Amino acid sequence: MQRWQKVGVIMLLLALAVSASGQRFEGGVVAGFNLAQIDGDRLAGFNKIGINAGGRVGAILSDRWQLSMEFLYSQQGASRSRADDPASIYDKISLNYVEVPVMMNFKEWKFHVSGGVSYARLIDFRVIDFTGVDISDQQNYNENVFSLHLGATYYFTEKVGLEIRWFRSLNNMQADAAAGTFIGRSISTRLVYLF
Repeated sequence: MQRWQKVGVIMLLLALAVSASGQRFEGGVVAGFNLAQIDGDRLAGFNKIGINAGGRVGAILSDRWQLSMEFLYSQQGASRSRADDPASIYDKISLNYVEVPVMMNFKEWKFHVSGGVSYARLIDFRVIDFTGVDISDQQNYNENVFSLHLGATYYFTEKVGLEIRWFRSLNNMQADAAAGTFIGRSISTRLVYLF
């Protein structure tokens, strides 16, 4: 069985376990987009748009507190705009991750406020320079990225909400320290659906 098939089976089993034990656990799906940038690449602004989607499982600790874990596909990176520094060699940096955030959530009325940490594994990347040439084979990115997440969700109903989440990587995204320090940041907007 391939790695992605194993992950799919695990997610299905988690969803079944959540629906079977309904009172102490809940599951859901999230889907939305990232507006991302990288500090250190001389490109400014949250101009890189990417997908942020996956599954979520939460352990209900009390009426107001919940511990949750997500399994996400998340696209990070950077993209040039007209106002960017012409000295930057980059036009686009696209980094694709499988990410597992672990969050503590506080619930008050229809709002959830959350904070936590995440581990992301780089699955592939593509880098285009300012002339439009693919220079991916000349780049070396860290395969393991740890990050801080803060977010807030407004629930329209008991099952459907809109979440805004801020992300900042805690370690250098560049694998070669001599190439400089790349710190990723993004703002995510996601729809949340709970089972």
